[in-house]
Amino acid sequence: MALIVYNRENSRPQEVTYKGKRTINLDSRGTVYLSKTMSIELGILGGGRVNLRPRTTRRVTGIVCRADDSEGFIVWKDKRCARFSAGFIVQRLMRQAKVERKSVQFMMARMPVEIGGVAYYKILLSNPILR
Repeated sequence: MALIVYNRENSRPQEVTYKGKRTINLDSRGTVYLSKTMSIELGILGGGRVNLRPRTTRRVTGIVCRADDSEGFIVWKDKRCARFSAGFIVQRLMRQAKVERKSVQFMMARMPVEIGGVAYYKILLSNPILR
């Protein structure tokens, strides 16, 4: 059996570990929280609209992009993070990731995929961060 030695690097709370990273939090009530870093990159910190959708390809991922039309989910005015409600899509994403918890956090891709001039960020559902 391997001996695990804990130090400052491997015993920090998750909030500190993922601070400043591109993350998305989903909860069972359907609320989506994008980290401040991700919100700033999308340009939706403090309001705007966003599109969120699960993908049905071989790899389990979802995508998020800024919506410039009136069709996207309305982002609540908050200076800490981008928050919006998308119950049906959240339930679907949690099912795809096989998560049976009240809330879960996922990392987002570093670089967006650009399709038709729109930057889409992948949600990395294959590796959930459970609290």
